[in-house]
Amino acid sequence: MSALFDRARDEACAAECAWPRDLRAVIESCSFDPPPWNVVLGPVSDRGAASGTVMQDGRSMSAWGPCDRADMAFSVTKSYIGLLAALALDRGLIADFDEPVSARIGDEAFADARNRRVTWRHLLDQTSEWGGTLFGIPHSVDRDRQLAPTEDGSRMNRATPLQQPGSYWDYNDTRVNALCLALTLLFGQPLPAILAGLHPAFADRSRWHWDGYGSRSTIPLNGAAVEIVVGGGHWGGGMVAAVDHHLALGGIFLGGGQHDGHRAVTPEALEALLRPCPLQPVYGGLWWLNDRRRLYPDLPGDSVLAMGVGANVIWVCPSLGLVACLRWLRPDAVAPVLGQLAEAAERGSA
Repeated sequence: MSALFDRARDEACAAECAWPRDLRAVIESCSFDPPPWNVVLGPVSDRGAASGTVMQDGRSMSAWGPCDRADMAFSVTKSYIGLLAALALDRGLIADFDEPVSARIGDEAFADARNRRVTWRHLLDQTSEWGGTLFGIPHSVDRDRQLAPTEDGSRMNRATPLQQPGSYWDYNDTRVNALCLALTLLFGQPLPAILAGLHPAFADRSRWHWDGYGSRSTIPLNGAAVEIVVGGGHWGGGMVAAVDHHLALGGIFLGGGQHDGHRAVTPEALEALLRPCPLQPVYGGLWWLNDRRRLYPDLPGDSVLAMGVGANVIWVCPSLGLVACLRWLRPDAVAPVLGQLAEAAERGSA
């Protein structure tokens, strides 16, 4: 069994992503956006080497690279937002995810005829069709751009006209940032402060940070200037954390809301969050879902994943008792490495 984990580790180390360590150069190089949107609006830090850890039944099965280093997580950040949405549901701050955001949030971002109909579920599932400009970035920058791994690319860059909320799936960073705004207003506090108090793994904020776009995304809230953090590093900002933070997030989902003896959220809230999106069944609640093995055929169907470019991945598999974090892996290596880890874990649990 250990030899299989070692083989996956070696494969991950050999398949480090081709990006330079200077991530500002990646953003500005037009890798994400053409001009004028290849801009850095929030903090950007250099990346470390390939790193990762695999935990099964609470034991470390393999680890490699600088796991203690806090690195940008890109869209893995979105799955942290999903956890905070589940917390809002638990606390009764919203009645259910199908409630319109405008029923709780009196902000101009959700004030017009279209955006008043957007629900929490729409934002969590990337089906909101929210329209507008937020923090200087229009929703159209991401339109038909970042498609699901199961798609063939035929929708890419079609600039599809806006549809009715809930009727079209469109992976869109500006809309996730609108959810960050809504959750901040809902909690009445910055989202990093909520996360820091949710679980002991996040209590030491000197080891991680979650950023927005500075003054561009700062609003007055309860007598203070509060920065709205964002859902990834597309234009800088987002979560910057170490492997153990990502393992804690995964552990919360593995344990049905409980990790290391600490209850973060209820199983019911997580179940409501992780409902597959009817328009995109491999996605739900800002997590990627492997129901019926449609996303990764070599992984068990109960797998859920947080994924960001880089590639950065948190894989959670309840049937194997497994949480794995992989950072800075070539995109084409993600499926083979996860498949090798699944084979090793399945033999270990047999």
